[in-house]
Amino acid sequence: MNIRLLLAIATPLFVASIFSSCDDDDDEDTAKLNSYQENKEYGEKFLMEKRAEEGITESPSGLLIKVNTLNPTGIRPEDGDTIYAVVTGNKIENKQNEFRYDTIRTSMHGQVKALVEGVKYMTVGSDFDFYSPYYLAYGTITYEGVSREPKMKVTVSPYSAVKFNVKLLGVKKLDK
Repeated sequence: MNIRLLLAIATPLFVASIFSSCDDDDDEDTAKLNSYQENKEYGEKFLMEKRAEEGITESPSGLLIKVNTLNPTGIRPEDGDTIYAVVTGNKIENKQNEFRYDTIRTSMHGQVKALVEGVKYMTVGSDFDFYSPYYLAYGTITYEGVSREPKMKVTVSPYSAVKFNVKLLGVKKLDK
């Protein structure tokens, strides 16, 4: 068989198969985008209602802060410090799912923006709640991890608002 004839027959079939498989992908992508849009809208509505509650302060970035306990004499963490804290998170989607990181020791670098910003308002011995819009939490990516207590897989979908409760236990200052 002539190669040109083979290409003339095969090329339209190949192109048709690509577009038909893309239709399935488009349906799947559209469903995901709709789900993410629902997360975003649900989170925005939740944060708008939370913003109106007594005792909630909003930072310039949009992080909502509730002070549960404030130790006025404690050390305040800064960029580069290592913190010791108990962190509990709740993803704010159409359903809430709690995940907890028991006592953690972590650098202030490379953490979720909401935690890095929020912890700077705290002093050792304080207990704060942070209500984070998606762009200060895990953003447009799917976060997958494992919580320590209870030991379980944690998945936070794109565009999800997140509530963090942080009990700041200690700060190790960066050696300068």
